[in-house]
Amino acid sequence: MKYFIYARKSSESEDRQVLSIESQIKELKFLANRLKIEVIEPPVTESKSAKEPGRPQFNRILEQIQNGEAQGIICWKLDRLARNPVDGGAIIWAIKQNGIEIITPSQTFNQQNENSILMYIEFGMAQKFIDDLGKNAKRGMRTKAEKGWYPAPAPIGYKNTPDKRKGFKTIEPDEIAFPLVRNAFDKVLSGKQPILVWREINKAGSLLAKSGKPISRSAFYYMLTNSFYYGDYEWPRNSGNWYHGEHVPIINKEEFDIVQKMLGRQGKPIARRHTFELTGLMRCAECGCAITASEKVKYYKGTNRIVKYIYYHCSRKHPMYKCKQSPITQADLNTEIGELLLKLRLKPEFIDWARKWLKELYYKESTIEHSNLKQQNDALEGVEKRLSNLLNMRLDEKVDETTYETKKKEFEQEKEAIKQRLGNTDISLTTKG
Repeated sequence: MKYFIYARKSSESEDRQVLSIESQIKELKFLANRLKIEVIEPPVTESKSAKEPGRPQFNRILEQIQNGEAQGIICWKLDRLARNPVDGGAIIWAIKQNGIEIITPSQTFNQQNENSILMYIEFGMAQKFIDDLGKNAKRGMRTKAEKGWYPAPAPIGYKNTPDKRKGFKTIEPDEIAFPLVRNAFDKVLSGKQPILVWREINKAGSLLAKSGKPISRSAFYYMLTNSFYYGDYEWPRNSGNWYHGEHVPIINKEEFDIVQKMLGRQGKPIARRHTFELTGLMRCAECGCAITASEKVKYYKGTNRIVKYIYYHCSRKHPMYKCKQSPITQADLNTEIGELLLKLRLKPEFIDWARKWLKELYYKESTIEHSNLKQQNDALEGVEKRLSNLLNMRLDEKVDETTYETKKKEFEQEKEAIKQRLGNTDISLTTKG
């Protein structure tokens, strides 16, 4: 029989106390020599967590075993093979179906040994350990968040303190990035367009992302909308659980709110779609390209006002010509259009045609309106007639008091609804009541 030596150690906390891969291989080779077992070289190693299915090396050796290339696996413990029910079930099924053998320093599992129940227990304990580990990690992060320390990597401008021991790690200002982030906020607060601030930062190469690369536009806008910078944070994200941090804020809440108003949408660092009234109607007289528009937001610090301006300008899409036309405000453009319209004179023939067409439209609409009004008046007369009949039936004691009141209420509600519809029309007809 041939055997695989399988060694695994994850970098996650689940395997903190497990022997290193080198130590596992050394011990397993010693075990194979003592039992005089033929081993397929080289040993199979994997540096990946087993809490979820999908380990490539583990899946490969199972496939080779099913193909008859080997008949067993030597491992340090069963939890090296699986910490999830899918992989654990695959091992147990391979023992029952293919007759493979799993050897550890303390146990041998095969079809002959009646210890399969121990495999179920060990795999179950491994799964329970992972479940408890996840719960403990979430509980620890929640406790840290409640104490005022963001339980995740610090955003740009701050740094974590990995040098401190567990339970005492905090978030501190980054000596280089902290003032740069503050400077970026100051530029936006001074009225400068955020996109221009981002371009200046990238051109200077001063403020970098955690990866050491220039900060992307989406990351820059996320920075401007991150409440962490004024002292509050949500944990977990989108959970609705908010905490006040103990870290040093870069800006205050009032400044943060001003930046959000300048961005146009509270807390949403996504691009906005604009609809402008006059786009699609004009072309540039110089180059013939379409006229487009853009919105600019200006914050006036002296008067604490945020003003939006709309500018129309050439799209400059001509491949061979560089247009030199400057932008124009919407107010100035409206003035020019108004002056142009005042110079227009309609031909008498067009005026006669328009009057005839409007008269025909009015006739059609008024006919439909009169028809609708007649239907509503007929319905009103019908309701009033039913109310009168109901009253007569009550006087003749053909209906009891409860039935009378119920039906009367229904008819009066229907009558009121019809009157309301009649009151919303511009044309009235003579009706009863």
